[in-house]
Amino acid sequence: MRNRIISLALLLGLVSPAFSDDLTLKSNAPARYTVGRGDTLWGIAGRYLNSPWQWPQLWRMNRGQVRNPHWIYPGDVLVLDYADGQPRLSLAMDVQREVKLSPQVRPEQLDRAISSIPADAIEPFLVRPLVVDAQQFATGPRLVAGPDEHLSISSGDRVYASGVGETGTWQAYRLGKELVDPDSKEVLGIEAVYGGDLIVDKLRPDIQSMTVGRVAGEVLVGDHLVRAPQEQFVSYVPHSPPGGLRGKIISTYKGIDGAAQYSTVAVNLGRRQGMEPGLVFGVFKKGGDIEIVGADGKKRQAQLPTEQAGKLFVYRVFDRVSYALVLGSRGAIYVGDGIASPESE
Repeated sequence: MRNRIISLALLLGLVSPAFSDDLTLKSNAPARYTVGRGDTLWGIAGRYLNSPWQWPQLWRMNRGQVRNPHWIYPGDVLVLDYADGQPRLSLAMDVQREVKLSPQVRPEQLDRAISSIPADAIEPFLVRPLVVDAQQFATGPRLVAGPDEHLSISSGDRVYASGVGETGTWQAYRLGKELVDPDSKEVLGIEAVYGGDLIVDKLRPDIQSMTVGRVAGEVLVGDHLVRAPQEQFVSYVPHSPPGGLRGKIISTYKGIDGAAQYSTVAVNLGRRQGMEPGLVFGVFKKGGDIEIVGADGKKRQAQLPTEQAGKLFVYRVFDRVSYALVLGSRGAIYVGDGIASPESE
């Protein structure tokens, strides 16, 4: 095996970008690190940087590589060195491992490559439709009948649908709460409530028979049906948003009062505003009003400064709404908290 280090940028044949800011490494950043199962890009970045969203700079990535990153696998060895006075992280090619490095992605490798953020925290949100348009929702296929002997629909039951035109797996869901912009009061979408999976048994012109598979919550006659999407593999590189992109948290998953580490929240920014998976935002809490006594002995009102209370990693984007995972929370995150480019730590 050749004993040399090939940087990620050279491996993909792309030119490294200019740096906008100097990188500050942690004092205990490892010179070599072996990637293990369960590692994430965010977690590894945190071993080297206080600000993990600067990961693309450490890897010398350009914009194209951020959106279509190289896969990193358990067993890969990362090597830290310096180029032009700046730290650089590369893949060591003198270490043999099971999966051969390749700039091309093979489907069978996806379960081996590490994800950007903890996969188990976001898996339910990757394979289920979450935000829907009310008009489209009303005209799609529906579940029209269930078992005669009981009202509750369970796994293994035979049910009947109308409007299903393809075989395979479908998902049952119903309208949930509206996602409302806190400033304009405009409805940005409707959050769907997932019920379970159904598999088509037989297609008929008017009525289609299906078998209920996994039941996550509740499957009911009248539920709307959508084709189950293919599973997604999240390996977008964490990176900061454009400086002027700002928004607010508009919902917490299941209405939790105060989201914490690894909670999912919805924000009022989507594709229209330039959102994409991998963007990292700081969550900023407006300081409260207090009463202070001045040098003249008189009382007056003052406001505490706005502080960063955590970070969000965007992992699913809709037209006007996005879902993000709370990371690095220093306290509860609430609906109405602002989001903007994260502050360095």
